[in-house]
Amino acid sequence: MQRITEALLFCLKSEIPDMDAIWVDRVCLGLGFTGVKLSTGHVGLCHSLLGETSSECCQIVERAGELAGSPAMDLADLIRSWDIGERVVGAATVNALSQIILECPSPKYAVTEGNLIDQIEVKEDDTVALVGNIRPIAPVIRNKAKKLYIFERGGIVDEGVLPDVACEELLPQADIVIITGTAIANGTIDRVLELSRGARQIALIGPSATVVPDPLFERGVSAIAGAIVVDAEKAMQIVAEGGGTPQLKTAAKFVIIKPKKVLAQR
Repeated sequence: MQRITEALLFCLKSEIPDMDAIWVDRVCLGLGFTGVKLSTGHVGLCHSLLGETSSECCQIVERAGELAGSPAMDLADLIRSWDIGERVVGAATVNALSQIILECPSPKYAVTEGNLIDQIEVKEDDTVALVGNIRPIAPVIRNKAKKLYIFERGGIVDEGVLPDVACEELLPQADIVIITGTAIANGTIDRVLELSRGARQIALIGPSATVVPDPLFERGVSAIAGAIVVDAEKAMQIVAEGGGTPQLKTAAKFVIIKPKKVLAQR
């Protein structure tokens, strides 16, 4: 099976008409999020992952000053790059292009406004894993589940948070796995999903997770909690001014994407 990034790019090329006519209007690498605005008006977001970026002097992206005006698919292809700064730009562009598809009715999945934590059934004897230190939902899950594992890449800043390498041993024990959408951008999503195959529920969460969902659903993901930007200029301003998810709530609607076969079984 091809890697998820390759499958996402294939879906975009297959499902978006007149792709060659879509270009990038603006790129902003903020401290919290990176935003990409397309000529269609759609905006995609990805966490900037500055903690994983190795800057040379003050440079994050070598092509800075040349990104705006590029064909959208050219920047989306950067999600294949080994440079994390380029990957983030690529992931944000994939996110933006995905929103063109997500705004159209689909026979395969449903997009509804909502909060993921309200829709995941956590039982008293469940072991839950958060891949990424998703602080807003960690206390809620901790109060419901028997055990909560939190994995984070880089410096561990909260007590009880494990390094991401611990996923190899502990993730297969989880009944529920909730993964930050940045796992797509940093290239860890394929291995994380492989380790999560035994989980009852697998979800992706965060603005970075808003991608065309087919490749993720095919690999066992049961829900994606993302964000659809509804005010492009406001969202890009928030990104430029260092805002994060709380501020983006004023420029986006937060949605749950589920395959319709799962909805029918409930």
